[in-house]
Amino acid sequence: MENQSRISDLLQSALDDLLQEDFKRFKDKLSHSGFKGKGIIPRGRLEKADKIDTKNILIAFYGGDAAVDVTIEILAKINVRGSAANLKKDREKDLHPNGKPLELSAKGEHFVNRHRADLIQRVCMVDSIIDMLYGTVLNEEQYQSIRAEKTNPDKMRKLYEFMPSWNWYCKE
Repeated sequence: MENQSRISDLLQSALDDLLQEDFKRFKDKLSHSGFKGKGIIPRGRLEKADKIDTKNILIAFYGGDAAVDVTIEILAKINVRGSAANLKKDREKDLHPNGKPLELSAKGEHFVNRHRADLIQRVCMVDSIIDMLYGTVLNEEQYQSIRAEKTNPDKMRKLYEFMPSWNWYCKE
């Protein structure tokens, strides 16, 4: 329950930081796009929702962790990337308060480093991944160079070319 409360606080803080016009765009994007395979939140539920109501709707519809993912994705899509990056960073700090990630092996390798070969061969939704990374991890030039590759394995190899400069948060 404490984790749910912390997620609620993180979401509330992110929404409170939005200007009214950005909040309006956030709700509009939320009501027009399906996320996490859950479909679309009915527009009527969001129409008169304030920031607290919207946070509660997000958590009820998607569940705690997924609500944060959706919020980060929407913030990036409406070009409020600073808020998206801050929410992502704040969540990671909360989930890993000692600064040590959960996804490290005994050798200290991150999951994406340990499973490089498998990920290159198996990931088939590369475009969705780079769309999520665009603006917070990938710049326009990097994004376009990955998109220019013809096959998914080639796109993943290109994505891995940029990874040496990424910190742990970017890999998450």
